[in-house]
Amino acid sequence: MTPGARRQPGVVFVPLPQAAVEAVARSDDAPARHVIHLPVTIPVLADALRFAYTFARSVALVPGIEVAGTTVSAEDIQHVRHWVFCDRIMPDRSRCARRADHGGPCEPAARAS
Repeated sequence: MTPGARRQPGVVFVPLPQAAVEAVARSDDAPARHVIHLPVTIPVLADALRFAYTFARSVALVPGIEVAGTTVSAEDIQHVRHWVFCDRIMPDRSRCARRADHGGPCEPAARAS
């Protein structure tokens, strides 16, 4: 966390140093990967979180989609992100499938058979 920054529940802000970004970009060891950014504008944060949750769950079985990494940000403040899913790691190394900041115990994601 950057000096002077405060941690807020459900919010992600972890800027990478430029050297780290450049090192990843230069790495020849890993195959090239690309991230798809699909902007969807929804005026109310709660509605945006609900849509992101529903959309992510609907495409969860598509290979390469990392549902646990789903976040929502304000259009003009995209470096401040709100987690959609809990993302805690369970004892069996799966991730919690519940919404971020849920009440009660975590539940592992259902595994595809």
